[in-house]
Amino acid sequence: MGLANYHLLLFGQVISYFLASKLIFDKVNETINIVIDEYFHIPQGIAYCNGNYSYWDPKITTLPGLYLVSSVVGTYFKCNTYNLRFVNLIASCVNLVLFSSILRFVYFSDRNHMKIILQAVSLTILPPLYFFSHVYYTDVLSVTFLLLFSRLCLTNRYIFMILISGVSSIMMRQTNVVWIAMVFGHKLLDLLIKSSRVFGNQYINDVRLSKRSLIAKDVDKSKLKRYYGLKDVYFAAKYHLSTGLTTFFKFLTFHDATILFTHLMILSGFVAFVYYNGSIVVGDKTAHEATLHLPQLLYFLLFYGVFGLPYVVNRLKSTLKLMYRQKILVLLSILVFILTVHFNTLVHPYLVADNRHFTFYVWNRWFGKYENAIYLTVPVYVFLLFSIYDNLREQNCISFLLPYTICLVLSLALQKLIEIRYFLVPYIVLRLRFARPSHMVILSEFLWYILINAAAFHVFFNKEVMWKDFDYVQRIIW
Repeated sequence: MGLANYHLLLFGQVISYFLASKLIFDKVNETINIVIDEYFHIPQGIAYCNGNYSYWDPKITTLPGLYLVSSVVGTYFKCNTYNLRFVNLIASCVNLVLFSSILRFVYFSDRNHMKIILQAVSLTILPPLYFFSHVYYTDVLSVTFLLLFSRLCLTNRYIFMILISGVSSIMMRQTNVVWIAMVFGHKLLDLLIKSSRVFGNQYINDVRLSKRSLIAKDVDKSKLKRYYGLKDVYFAAKYHLSTGLTTFFKFLTFHDATILFTHLMILSGFVAFVYYNGSIVVGDKTAHEATLHLPQLLYFLLFYGVFGLPYVVNRLKSTLKLMYRQKILVLLSILVFILTVHFNTLVHPYLVADNRHFTFYVWNRWFGKYENAIYLTVPVYVFLLFSIYDNLREQNCISFLLPYTICLVLSLALQKLIEIRYFLVPYIVLRLRFARPSHMVILSEFLWYILINAAAFHVFFNKEVMWKDFDYVQRIIW
């Protein structure tokens, strides 16, 4: 009965979400026919929708996943801007279901269905993501396939579907490969640590078990923990080097090996693509050249500070106590961040030239306006860094945090252009790992996102920007 109630509530919420979003969707379509990069996406989508797979706009830098999905539209509907955009609105409804399914799996002991569904709605209306549910960009479907991949990986049951969803997510956006690598790294590191402890890691204690021990097929409660730290990684690496990984393969089940191999197939296929293509980017490679840009990680902290504000406020006192106890680490972080912004702050020409994005106004009214702004923001970065850790530390271990940190650097710190959209997936991954929030935090998050979305769409509908290169009014977006 409980499961039936959950599905009924979820169905009702998806319908309500769709009807409310459809009103905004129609208003967007009445307001403007082309939103910035749709100038390239829509003609490409229409070409695929009409069955013309030989056409390719060289200005497009992503793989054709969005357009391949859109080609289904041509089978049943007219190939026009409205119907192409509608694909993303439907995908956002699918995202709501997937968010709810993931949260229900993570909080399996929580029988409050409305609490889970409201969180799923909040994640679906995460303001930058929600805006792109109404236009023809790659971001929403990119999140859809990553969520599907992640949900399948939670149970590791449908291996072929894991392969298909992983490849499809990369077809939407190439940078999604790092999050597939993160899942692979998470699984591998967890197995490496556990296998070293199950067979008796002599670097932890003096107990050594026979390699034939049945305990390898079970969990030794005396030596396995729920969460691991950096010290556990060090001991596991030391142990496996001394044993030549023999106990790792002894511990590895056929099913685990199959899952790891499936992930390796996806990653190896992507490496082959990059080698053949000569770059991760297709089409116009000059606009997206890899550049070391470490402050992107600090801008991600600001993204967390804005869109994770209810979680920041909820743990404000706890975070400040944590910083007080770790004064040396706080001072060291300040020093590192000052050096980072001093030597590695880069400004992409698009950032200061394109006044159709909110980032243009944030940059020019703070960082670009005041000479010392990059240094004055450092204390905020440090506080938000400790805030993230405070929200994660009670329910996460190094087998997640280490792969996540590496993948965060790879996905953000090699991009010169500051794009709000680049922060979406890293934040969603982080948000799904936060400790089970209270009703007040969940409600605050929902209302906060409603408020931001209302403000963003108000600007979009009412603020007009004229460009001499276009004969129609431009609008401001994320």
